[in-house]
Amino acid sequence: MLMTNILEMPVLTRKWWMLTVTCLSVIVVSLDLTILNIALPAISAGLHAGTGDLQWLVGAYSLVFAGVMLPAGMVGDRLGRKRLLLAGLALFLAASLWCALSVSAGELIAARALMGLGAGIMFPLSLAVVSAAFGDDDRPKAIGILTAAVALGLPLGPVLGGLLLQHFSWHSVFWINVPAVCVTLAAGVVLMPESRNSAAPPLDVLGALLPAGAVTCLVWGVINGPEHGWMARSTWLPLAGSAVLLAAFLGREHRSANPVIDPALVRDKRFTWGTAATIAVSVALFGILFVVPQYLQSVLGDDPISAGLRLLPMMGGLLVAGGVAGQVVRAAGTRLTVAAGLALLTGGLAMLSQIHLATGYAFVAAGLALCGLGTGAAIAAAMDAVMTAAGSDDAGIGASVNSALRQVAGAIAVAVLGSVLSATYARDLRPALAVLPGREAAEARASITQAAEVASRLPSGGSALRIAAGTAFLHGMSAVMLICAGVATLAALTSLRYLPGRTAPRDLASPQGAAAGGAASPQGVAAGGAASAEGAAAAAPDTGTRR
Repeated sequence: MLMTNILEMPVLTRKWWMLTVTCLSVIVVSLDLTILNIALPAISAGLHAGTGDLQWLVGAYSLVFAGVMLPAGMVGDRLGRKRLLLAGLALFLAASLWCALSVSAGELIAARALMGLGAGIMFPLSLAVVSAAFGDDDRPKAIGILTAAVALGLPLGPVLGGLLLQHFSWHSVFWINVPAVCVTLAAGVVLMPESRNSAAPPLDVLGALLPAGAVTCLVWGVINGPEHGWMARSTWLPLAGSAVLLAAFLGREHRSANPVIDPALVRDKRFTWGTAATIAVSVALFGILFVVPQYLQSVLGDDPISAGLRLLPMMGGLLVAGGVAGQVVRAAGTRLTVAAGLALLTGGLAMLSQIHLATGYAFVAAGLALCGLGTGAAIAAAMDAVMTAAGSDDAGIGASVNSALRQVAGAIAVAVLGSVLSATYARDLRPALAVLPGREAAEARASITQAAEVASRLPSGGSALRIAAGTAFLHGMSAVMLICAGVATLAALTSLRYLPGRTAPRDLASPQGAAAGGAASPQGVAAGGAASAEGAAAAAPDTGTRR
């Protein structure tokens, strides 16, 4: 009966229900990027895992996740995006069960790598399926909501993990995935429409593997850099390997008659500058989620659950801005919406850079809310431009290229911003460490968290050290927020300069579309009204015009 009722829903209603279950899938994926961190001590004790094992538990997921996104988009465009997305969900489900039942650190690392494989398939194809399902009027709103769901999963990880670990063993952080993925799988089979590029040329397997290897090596090196040093062999070898693989890929693309990434897509300003804007937003978002939770926990003394809840103003801003993004884009156009969103984000980051020890939470919440509003508006409009440029044929590859670049940018941002934070913190704390014994001084210098532990062992709770460490950390946090604000400002200016005012559907923006409908220019679309994706598909057969 339930299946019959779902099938009898109006098409528009089914699309929004499909978006709901797709949001659930990306929440689970992003949640698993952070939920494990809080469970690491319990896993270490339960499985007798050393520091190296714990590093690989986190790294295995991230490495496979980043590397598989590009091939997933290419394969999805050819075999069917829904089919491959459901396969990724099934892999993620199997890996979650394996993680929950693991009895050794090595087994858990292997299961986490399989989980990263499933997540890397799910993540870009979720965006591709949503983009293909919604027309031009509703796509910005749908993408904004999907983006908010991704961001929601990151701070939700520590909150949910903390709640689970209060009542259950570390296995529960993996068991929680099972019901969510089962619901998504069952609903996805019924609600998700199938889409593919029937005119796509045969897949260049080597061409698909080269960028995947380059991304994996780059993320590997960036992860190792802060931990082992940038001149360590474990850092520069993967980075050098990434450069070699990238050069080989570019050479192959230049010679190929059927390149993996269509040059016309890269030349499209909507795709290139829309992607640049989303990368800037991702750098700022990773910077906020890297630094602010540390401030809340180590400076203010919140537990992980409370810290996660204090991030909710940013999530609220994301949801509000994502929900109204479609109307704003229709009224103001893509260029102004993206630039205004980035300006709001810059303002929020500037507020966060002014936090000091006596700052009340209301000021912090206002800054976070402003960041959420700016992020939601900018990324929804920019992603709409990116996916409109990709069109229905290349939705998978467009989504996967964008997702992979944002993931790489986030990893690099955390490494660079982390180095800035550490250097500023250590420099400003140096005078306060002069009165401490060498060992305790080294511990306090390492991080704000260890400084708090050292302070707790000192007479009177080490109030002087706490104040000095908190002040030093906030100086580093201010530097990080200002760097992110600079990136957002640069992106706002380039968006104003290069993004088109309106993002016409690909068929209407192409010469073929102009000949058929006479509305190729953005001005023509604005004056005469852009046809919806469904209308464009009906008027122009899927001939693979990019190829």
